[in-house]
This record gives sequence, structure tokens and C-alpha cells, in this order.
Amino acid sequence: MKQLRIKDIKGIRVISGQIMSRVTASTKNGEESIGTYKVIIPKCINSDGTLTLADMAEEELKTVPDEKRVTKAGDIVMKLSTPYSAAMIDKSSEGCLVPSFCAIVKCSDPDIDPDYLLAFINSELCKDQLKRQVAGAVMTVLSVGKVSDVLIPVPSIEKQKQVAAEYMESQRKLMVIREIMALTEKRNDVVFKDLVKEDE
Repeated sequence: MKQLRIKDIKGIRVISGQIMSRVTASTKNGEESIGTYKVIIPKCINSDGTLTLADMAEEELKTVPDEKRVTKAGDIVMKLSTPYSAAMIDKSSEGCLVPSFCAIVKCSDPDIDPDYLLAFINSELCKDQLKRQVAGAVMTVLSVGKVSDVLIPVPSIEKQKQVAAEYMESQRKLMVIREIMALTEKRNDVVFKDLVKEDE
């Protein structure tokens, strides 16, 4: 099966995030705000390919950010620090600013399924390549060039869709498992709180 570097696939672009100090308004220094933008910070990006919208930051901006660094549905947003997780942007997370700790991967190539690309970026195969690129470095933050250098296997579009569907299903199952675990932990907490109350 052929493997291509991401930078050699014409319909995929990896774009660096916005350097926030260039656009954030410092109201303490008298800078005027043009409005508030939601910002996707790294902790919003989950390893299951989803975003936690509640964890987004809000920033007052002094200037309109670069349009390329504002999310659109279908974009993939990726952490540039470990564990290099990525998430797909949908309608609910459109119009958010991506900071320089992250990158936006845009896919318009008809031969690459965007969900397959997301599944690949979140795979150990991809993450191992990324880790090798920063091995021995003091800073483990990736550049967009290093992301673009990653080799991706490119099977037929039919196979990509099959892999993507299996990935999405596995992530749904993991999400349910995590929800069950969280509920179980809450239940345990309630049990112990009730025990303490009985002794009072």
C-alpha cells in the first residue's frame, strides 16, 4: 500500500495556530476590544476525536484574527504537544480561534476521507512518528512542518471509509465506557458521603 507524506497530498494543508499576543486586547493598557472570540485551548481536544466545548477559553481581541486560523466545519484541530490528540470541528465548534499551541489540518482532497485522516492522526502509528521527530529535543512541541512530514498510508477511498467507520464506532464505545466509569465513581462518592452522615 502506498504511503505519502502529508505535505505531498495537494488537498491537505497543515496551518499553524494564531499567536494570541498579536490579537488579544489588553484592556489594562487601554486597548479597545473588537469583541470576544472562543478559543480552542489544548485541554479541549480529547483523545477520542471530540472537543469539550465547556473547556474553551474566551478572549477579548483587538483585531480580527487571520481567517485561516478560525475553525470551519470539517477542519481537524490538533494539539502540537503530547499526546498530539486531534478532534473534528462540527457546526457547534465553528468560528473558534485556534492558538499557536495547536494546528488546523484542512482536507479538501477527494481521495482522502476526513474521518480517516482524523483516525490516522489519533493512531499510535502517527503518534510514534511524531514522537520520533521530537526525540531528544528539550521542547516536545511540534512545528507544522513536522506534522506535514508524517507518512500516511493511503488505501482506496472505500477502505478509508471502512477504517473511519470502525474508528468512529470504537470511539463511541469508549465514550460510553468513560461515562459509565464517571457515574460509578460518583455513586461510590455518594455511598461514602451517606456513610459519614449516618455517623453524625
